[in-house]
Amino acid sequence: MRKHLLFAGIAVVTMIPSIASAQQSCERQRSARVGATVGGAVVGGVAGNVIAGRGDKTLGTVIGAVVGAVVGNQVTRPDADCSRAFGYYDQNNRWHSTGIDRSQATGYFDRDGDWVSGAPNGYYNSSNRWVQNPGSQDENGYYGTDGHWVPASADGYYDRDDRWIAGSTAGYYDDRGRWNIGNTTGHYNDDGRWMPGMANGHTDANGNWISDQKSGHYGSDGRWNAGSAAGYYDTRGRWVSTGPNQGPPSQSGRRSDAYGYYDNQGRWHVGTSDRNMARGYYDRNDQWVEGTPNGYYDNQGRWIAARGEAAAAGYYDQQGHWIPASAEGYYNRDGQWIAGTTSGHYDSRGRWIAGLTTGHYDVRGKWIAGDPGGYRNSAGIWMSGDQPGYYDSRGHWQAGTVSGYYDGQGRWITRPSMGNEPGTGMPHEIRAREAWIENYIRTSNREGTLNRVETNRALRDLNNIRRSERMMRRDRDGQLSIRNEAAINVRLDRLSGQLRVTTFEDDRRY
Repeated sequence: MRKHLLFAGIAVVTMIPSIASAQQSCERQRSARVGATVGGAVVGGVAGNVIAGRGDKTLGTVIGAVVGAVVGNQVTRPDADCSRAFGYYDQNNRWHSTGIDRSQATGYFDRDGDWVSGAPNGYYNSSNRWVQNPGSQDENGYYGTDGHWVPASADGYYDRDDRWIAGSTAGYYDDRGRWNIGNTTGHYNDDGRWMPGMANGHTDANGNWISDQKSGHYGSDGRWNAGSAAGYYDTRGRWVSTGPNQGPPSQSGRRSDAYGYYDNQGRWHVGTSDRNMARGYYDRNDQWVEGTPNGYYDNQGRWIAARGEAAAAGYYDQQGHWIPASAEGYYNRDGQWIAGTTSGHYDSRGRWIAGLTTGHYDVRGKWIAGDPGGYRNSAGIWMSGDQPGYYDSRGHWQAGTVSGYYDGQGRWITRPSMGNEPGTGMPHEIRAREAWIENYIRTSNREGTLNRVETNRALRDLNNIRRSERMMRRDRDGQLSIRNEAAINVRLDRLSGQLRVTTFEDDRRY
């Protein structure tokens, strides 16, 4: 009898996969696992009845059904499930929140049902393409009613009971232009007055919620800008444009209150010299973005947001034009390329000297004023290669090929190397290494060199290393002991080896 029932269980296992196809989104998982469980029970029951043999049919049916249900349920259990998801986007780009505890959420499902680590940090445009926005996770989303995490870009969302919550937002501007943070529902009238409890939209004939176009928006100065607008506010009250806004056009068709714009090569062109008038800038896709750029375009033309205050994200040149700190040069109002400018430099004692200057560092960290340290390629385009090193947060020179830039306060911002060798450009300082490795992991995932499982495992290992590092005791200057620093570097080396990234074992000095 036992032998017969074993055969029945094996039969069930071989028949279940046709029922339990992989379903990766929350929207599908709920019905998929229920369907597979029921289907597995049916298939298992039939198989148990047929295979169990004479006299054992009742018992075979029962046991086959139980085995089939368990197998069906487990086969459809996904690697990334809704118990760890902030939520998911459906095919109409509507957000569905799971409402799980914030300590448990590690990612979400995009509109294609693919798992993405972290919370949504952007929005889907009219072409259903994901557009990433600058800022941290906390700035691009919030927890609404009953613990539902909601992207700041969403005009509404479905709660865990699939009820549509329209007009939800992370906060609002009052009549004095002050941002009041806190989940609320409402919209602004034509005069910029907040109308609580009244969502800005309507339901179409099919029962789908349609958001109406906004009648204006508040700028970074707290002033109401009347006119048709498309966009949303992040949790800090900064306006993020998702389409063309009505505003005073310049002769080129761009707004006259722009700090500047990026061309399709990611090069910066200055705009107005009136810093009191400037409101935003145009990205390389000619889309208006409120505020100043705080990040850079990588080698693939993707925008990478930088951490830190917006005030440190750039500086003004001698003519009063705003320049992103990440820019390796810029075009002035006359279309002339100004190469190698920076908001300051480190002197031979490791002190940050603020002030517009041009130059580069030699291999020993000496500032060479006046020489931008780059070249023009055969097409006449300015190229600034990797740097021979950088100054860390203690003002110490860290020798070795690296890629990045200093913000307006002299803090080094690491970015992927311009070179092609694996690991080229990885910094030595621990937190810079951690940031570099995280960027490497996410970039490799987007480029397809790391699959989803490898990416999630690498990010989990990196987060564990970061957690251990932050729990270690530091001295008065905030530095780790030599022993603890070496221990963290060993773990980072091990992770780098798993990612097939070159480390610095030959030249590191602990």
